[in-house]
Order: sequence, then structure tokens, then C-alpha cells
Amino acid sequence: MRKRQVFFSSVLVLVLAGCDEDGASGDTPAQAYTDFFTAMPQSAAFPPDNPGSAEKIDLGEKLFWDPILSGRMDVACATCHHPDHGWADARSTSSGVGGSGLGASRVGGQGTRFHSPSVLNAGFTGLTQSPAGADFVSGGYFWDLRADTLEEQALEPIRSAVEMRSEDFVEDEIIPEVIRRLGAIDEYQNLFANAFDDDEPISELNIARALATYQRSLISRRTRFDAFLLGDSAALTPAEVVGLNKFINGGCANCHSGPMLSDNLIDQARPVQTDKPAVRTPTLRNVQLTAPYFHDGSLRTLRDAIAFYEERGDLDVILDEDDFGDIERFLQTLTDSQFPNRVPVSVSSQLPVGGNIL
Repeated sequence: MRKRQVFFSSVLVLVLAGCDEDGASGDTPAQAYTDFFTAMPQSAAFPPDNPGSAEKIDLGEKLFWDPILSGRMDVACATCHHPDHGWADARSTSSGVGGSGLGASRVGGQGTRFHSPSVLNAGFTGLTQSPAGADFVSGGYFWDLRADTLEEQALEPIRSAVEMRSEDFVEDEIIPEVIRRLGAIDEYQNLFANAFDDDEPISELNIARALATYQRSLISRRTRFDAFLLGDSAALTPAEVVGLNKFINGGCANCHSGPMLSDNLIDQARPVQTDKPAVRTPTLRNVQLTAPYFHDGSLRTLRDAIAFYEERGDLDVILDEDDFGDIERFLQTLTDSQFPNRVPVSVSSQLPVGGNIL
């Protein structure tokens, strides 16, 4: 919700034209809003060198939940990306190696620098309102966009001493160690052979490919806002449309637009704050489920996160507490109550599912 010099011209006039004097929606056609937003696609795009398959998804799910990928075999990808917390972890910053418990109840362990984002819809990261073109896959990833692809992103937590690797291994040792461990388990040998037609199917590249393929299957698109964008004008209440209009008119849609409600860009023009580095625009999908907010998890409530931009002077118009409440009401329509939430009963290593989270 950063300020840019953008005037919505006739489009915004059309958006607001059907509102009564209180701002509630009258006969405004839902199609007007698609100049700013689009519904989530049904499936993510796969890169040519890693086409999707059921076998890869199955393997990727087991790897995602298996702490065998971590140095001390106590942390899994799912430790910090769990469906109970919208596929994030409900913490300001995450607790990796050496921690125990799940989410806000997790104690001990190495603390990460950044807040853990949700991996729901990770396969759509970078998809904006502009036509993506046939070659669009997704990216970039992490708060600083340092990973260009989901495959590249998938391996970085394994290599991180704080998140998964531990100090027991140096960085260039951990992936070979994980490959050795996986190769010693018959079930993983079969899973990799079924997913990849390679002479040596258990490899660094194929671990990344399987994890990325699984994450591309975690799609959340059954929100009332998606239904509204697809033409169901009754999917949002008049009060929620008020919030939507204020979201646009206030300038929030300058950066939070498109299917992900994010341009996935780093705003270098934000005020210089040494304790708050410039980071990418996060998606607002399922934002109600992923508190606390911002890259450092510094704000506990959605209302506080909205108000922060007004206090910093980033918005195109001056908003007050009532406006914050209206925008919050709209943002709650981005919650999907039927997102994927499967937790496997077991993983192939027979280690605790999700790591040390109980």
C-alpha cells in the first residue's frame, strides 16, 4: 500500500458509480474491478524442465513434511509452513533448528531474521495484472527476491544453518548428506524412480523439482472475492464493497493488485529506515490467517498493518479508523475456508511428521 502518483481516471469513476451516498454497492458491474484484479487461475504454470505430475506431487509432499531434510532431522519445511496457520507459522519470526512445538507455541531453537510467509499459491508468485505471456512460470522468491525460481527457493532453507541445516554440517555438506539418507530408504528410492526417469533419480536437482512441484499444487482460490470477480455480485456485502472501493481509492491497489494482490516488487522509494529494509510486496490472499504482519512480524493485527501505511504517509488519500475497518472487512473476503490442509499420516523416513512440532 505504498504511495505512487497514479490517477485511476475513468476506471475508478466506473467502480464508484454504482455506490450510494454511504459508498455501498448499488448496480456497479463487478467487471469494473477486473481492471485492478483478476480471479486466481485454476492451476499453476510449470517450467519446461520440470513438468507437473502426480508422482512428483506425492514425492514432494513427503519431502516437505519429512525432517530427514534437516541436519539434525528435527525440522521439516512444514515446521514453518503448516496448514494450521495458513501454511505459515503464526510467529513474528520463525524458530528453526533446535526448536520444539508448532506456531506461536514453539519454543527454543534458532530464530530467523524474517517472518515466514505462506506457501499457498506459491506457484503464482509474480503473476500480475499485466498479461504474463506463455513463458511465465513464477518468481522471484524470498523477501529480497534472491531466488528466481521455486526450484531454487526450495533448497535454500535446507542449506540455512538457522532454518534446517544446523551447525553440524557446513553448507556444502548438507545436500550430499540428505541424498545419502534418502538413498538408504527403499521407499524413497521407489518414489524418486517413479517421479524421475533419470539414471540417478535421487539428486539435488530432483529434490528441488519435487518440492517445487508439490508447492505448485497448494492452490487457494475459493474466496468470495474470486467469486465476485467472476461475476457473482452478491458474493460481497455492500459494506465489503465499500472497503474494496476504499482499498482502490486509497492507493493500496497501486502495489496490491492482480490475482495475487501483489506486484511482487521491492519498492526502493520507501522511506529509509535502517531497521526495516526494503522488501517485496507480499500477497494479501488469506492475509486474515497469517498474522503477525510484515517481513519482521512487527504488527500483530490486520487493522494495525493497514493503519501503518496511513501513519507513514504512503496512501493517496487520508484515511481514518472507520476507513481502516472498512478495508479490513474487504481483506477478510480474501480468506479461503477450503484451502488444501492435508497433513500426511507418515513420511517415508518414519521420523515425526513435520519435525519436532508436538
